[in-house]
Order: sequence, then C-alpha cells, then structure tokens
Amino acid sequence: MARLNRARLMEGVFPHRFEIGTRFGDTDVQGHINNVAMAAIFQEGRVCFSRAVGLMKMLQGRSIVVASMTIDYVGEMHHPDPIELSVGVLDIGRTSYRLAQVARQNGQVGALAEFVLVARDGGAPTPLDDAWREKLEALRIR
Repeated sequence: MARLNRARLMEGVFPHRFEIGTRFGDTDVQGHINNVAMAAIFQEGRVCFSRAVGLMKMLQGRSIVVASMTIDYVGEMHHPDPIELSVGVLDIGRTSYRLAQVARQNGQVGALAEFVLVARDGGAPTPLDDAWREKLEALRIR
C-alpha cells in the first residue's frame, strides 16, 4: 500500500484553501466523520478546487478521472464543525498529475490525501497540453 509523505503535506504551503461543511449524516456510530464521508469531502474539495482555479473550463471535450486515491486518517473530526481543506499539485506527469489535500478541523489535521488524476480523450489517456501544464505548475505545493 502506498504511503503518503506526511511531513511534506503537513508542512507544505498550499495554493488554495476553503471550507466544506459537515453533515450529521457524515458521522459514524462513534460520532466521528465517517471514512466514506471523508472520501466524499475530498471529492468535493477536488471539484471546488478545479472550478475555482479554472481547470474545469480547460477540459474542451476531455475528461479527468481518478486513477488512484490514498487517504491517511490521522485525527478525529466531528459534526457540526466545518473542515478546512488545503489543496495543491504535487507532481505533473505526461498524462496525469498528483493532487494533495489536507483536511483540518479546528486547527487540527484530521486526514491527508493524494490523488492521481489522468487526462482522457475518447476513453484513452491523453497528454496534458502546455496550457494545462502551465496552470498546474502555478498550483504546486511549495
């Protein structure tokens, strides 16, 4: 199983941050934000990030799909407090890029995630064009 570089994610300077609200239905029987709900919160974060920075407008008939997802749960999170997500690009490949997210609640890290996203055209991977690369490069975690 892939391991995340926790230090890199916890100490990185992310280019984008925003809040996602929690719902009572996100909790498990112990009152924590459920792991499945956390995956959905990270998904919402990826979509919000892509829209906020203009990546969705650059698709032009292409699609972006999740090829892999790794989530480390490092602390408890609870409803009703919102979750602050930090989002940024870790690496850029030929047809894919790796996005990272850190979820914090009340200043405490609750979960870390990395996603490999692949550009596709007509159902097959397609190279990232220069405009995408330029945009992704500006969104790197420092």
